[in-house]
Amino acid sequence: MSSDADATGPTQATEPQARVLLAGSLHPLVLLLRLLDGIRQSVFPLVLGIASEPMFLAVAAVVFLLHVGQGLLRYLTFHYTLTTDELRTREGLLHRQERRIPIDRIQDIGFESTLLRRALGLAVVRVETASGQGVEAQLDSLSQADAERLREALLAARSLRVGAVESADPEVAAPRAPMPDPEWTVYRAESSMLLLRGLTDLRFGAMAVAAYGAYELADQLGMFTRLQGVGNTFEQWLRGFPTVVAASLLAGLVAAVLAFSSATAALGNLLAFHGFRLTLRADALSCRFGLITTRQKTLPRARIQRVRVEQTWLRRLLSVAVARADSAGAGRGVDDEAPGGYDVIVPLAPLQSIGAMLPAALPGFESERGSVRRASPRLVLRLAARGAIEAIVLAAVLWPAVGASAAFAFLWLPVAWLLGRLAWHGLEFGLFERHIYLRTGLLGHYRVYVPTHKVQAVSVHQGPLQRALGLAEIAVFVAGGPPTRIPDLELADARAMLSDLASRAALAAMQDWRNPAV
Repeated sequence: MSSDADATGPTQATEPQARVLLAGSLHPLVLLLRLLDGIRQSVFPLVLGIASEPMFLAVAAVVFLLHVGQGLLRYLTFHYTLTTDELRTREGLLHRQERRIPIDRIQDIGFESTLLRRALGLAVVRVETASGQGVEAQLDSLSQADAERLREALLAARSLRVGAVESADPEVAAPRAPMPDPEWTVYRAESSMLLLRGLTDLRFGAMAVAAYGAYELADQLGMFTRLQGVGNTFEQWLRGFPTVVAASLLAGLVAAVLAFSSATAALGNLLAFHGFRLTLRADALSCRFGLITTRQKTLPRARIQRVRVEQTWLRRLLSVAVARADSAGAGRGVDDEAPGGYDVIVPLAPLQSIGAMLPAALPGFESERGSVRRASPRLVLRLAARGAIEAIVLAAVLWPAVGASAAFAFLWLPVAWLLGRLAWHGLEFGLFERHIYLRTGLLGHYRVYVPTHKVQAVSVHQGPLQRALGLAEIAVFVAGGPPTRIPDLELADARAMLSDLASRAALAAMQDWRNPAV
C-alpha cells in the first residue's frame, strides 16, 4: 500500500528557518543617561522658576518627568534580535514599532561612545541601509562587549549569506562558525597630519555666515546700538594713531582672528580624529577614531558606491588630500562631510599615499589600466560665451542707473575666460575596465572614483551653449549621493560613453539579480 507521502506526491522542499544569532535589550545604565538628560533639559526652567516665576518650576518638573519616563519606557520595551536573515528591533507600549532590516541591505555599522558612555562601558550602535534616510536603527545604549558582539555577528551573517548564494551545495551553504580573519592596518593617522588638517580647513564661508548670524542675534536682542557705540569708540581710538600704525593694528587684529580660528580648527580636528586607524578585515573596512567621543564605522567594501579624494587650494599646494567613501543612501556632495566624519576614510595624507590606499576601498583598482583624457578645449569658449552674456545683461540692467559706467561690467569677460582656462586645466576623466575616474576643480582638485558595476543610470545633458558648440555632459548616478558629472565632452564621445556605461550597468544589474547578497 502507498504511504501518505506517496499519495500526496513528492515532499516539497522547505525554506531553511532563520537561525537566531543574538538577542538582547538595552543596558540598564541607559536609565542613568536618561536621568542626566532630564536634569540637563530641566535646568533652565528650574533656574527661571527659582529666580522669577514659580510657574517655571512646574515646567521643569514636567520636562524632567517626560525625559525620564520616555527613557524608562524605551528601556523596558526595546528588544533586538539578529538572525541569519535580518536584524529586528521592537519598541513601544501604546504605539508599538517593529523594524526588520534584511542583512543584505545593511550598508554601514557605526559605533559612537561619548566620554560619559565610555566611563560607563556603553556604546551607541547605528545601522544604515540604502533607504537614504540615514540611520535606520539606533541601539542606545548597549554594553561595549554586546556592541562588539553585534558587529561581529552582523559581519559573519553577511559572509554566510554571500557564501550561501555563491554555493549551490547545501552542505557548503549551511551556516557554520566562520574562521576569524586577520585585521590589516591600511592607514594610521599621525598627530601632525591631524593638526595640518585643521590648519588647512579655513572655512571662510562658514565664518562669514556665523558673523552674520551673530549680527542678527545682537540686533534682535537690542544690543546692536550698544555694539555700534563700542565700534565708534574703537574707530575714534584708531584715528588717534598715524595711518600706518592704524593699518598695522587692523591687520594684526585680522591676523589674530584668523590665527585663533586656525588653532581652534586644528585642536578640534585633533580631538575628533585622535587615534584614527583604518583597517581591513575580510571584506570590510573599519575606521576607529576620537578622543572625547570615540566613533567606529564598519563598511563592507561591496557597499562602497564611490570614493572621493578632495584637495582644497591650500591642500593642493601642500600635496595632501582627504579621502571619503560614499555608501548607498549616505553619499554627499563635494566637500560636504557626514556628521561625525563618518564618511572619512583618510582624514589627511599625502596624495601619493592615498593613491596607494585606494585598492583597499576599491577592489580590483590595483590592476586597472587605461588612459586619462582631457575635456574639449571648447569648454573655455563656452564659459567665455556665458561670461559675455552675463556681462551684457548686467550692463543693460545698470545702464539706466549709472549710464556709461555700466561698461565696467565687461571687465567680467577676461575673468570668465580665465575661469574657463582653469576649469579646462583641472578637468580630466578616464573610463577604465572597472572604474570611472574624474577630476574637477579650479584652484583645488576633486577626484572621484566610481566602480562601473555600481552605476544605476547614465544620462546625457546639453544646454543651449553646449548644443551650439557640439558639447555634452554625462551624469553618472549611483545609489549614494548626487550624480558624478563629466562636463563638456565631444557629443560623439559622450554618446559612446553613455552606450558603454549603460551596457555595463545592465550587466551588473543582471548579476545582482542572480546574486542579490553581493
